[in-house]
Amino acid sequence: MTSQKYEQTRSCAKCGYEETRFLDELTAAFEETRVWPEPCSKCGSTDFSGGSHALPPLSSKQLEIWAINDDLHFSQQDEDLILATPSNLKLLLEFLDSPSTHIWQRRTLASTLYILWYDAYPQTGKSYLHNAEFAEKVAEEINKRTLLFVELGASKSEEFGEPLWYLSSYVREEFEKHKP
Repeated sequence: MTSQKYEQTRSCAKCGYEETRFLDELTAAFEETRVWPEPCSKCGSTDFSGGSHALPPLSSKQLEIWAINDDLHFSQQDEDLILATPSNLKLLLEFLDSPSTHIWQRRTLASTLYILWYDAYPQTGKSYLHNAEFAEKVAEEINKRTLLFVELGASKSEEFGEPLWYLSSYVREEFEKHKP
């Protein structure tokens, strides 16, 4: 964990006062810990019109906490997109392969691999990350884990219909279409 501080700002919708605070790495990493519940220090309003926050780069310590806590999110929406950074591949695989990682987090990490492949594969979309060599490496990692991915989607109730229901269909379909 780094000792660096990450800036968070907000603007009061009532009086326009802008506040800044600094968060440590683990507080800044997760949506739930970045919550700033205190009222405006100038007028006491709890209505804010804008804000921003700096995110720390992904670390093993963040993943250790997130992997076992399905109540924490780097982002509640598109978490797999947030995690899909090529430099994170080794770290993502480590936690995906760990049986101690919560099933929901493992599903997110599986989806993240597909996103990494999709973004790197030269024949999908208009991504700036096109890198055939990296795409091939990620495809190899995906193919090694085919059974794991099916197991992560297995549901006794069959409520979700298909074994890979947790993966974005457009990404999964592109992977199957260009099966490496």
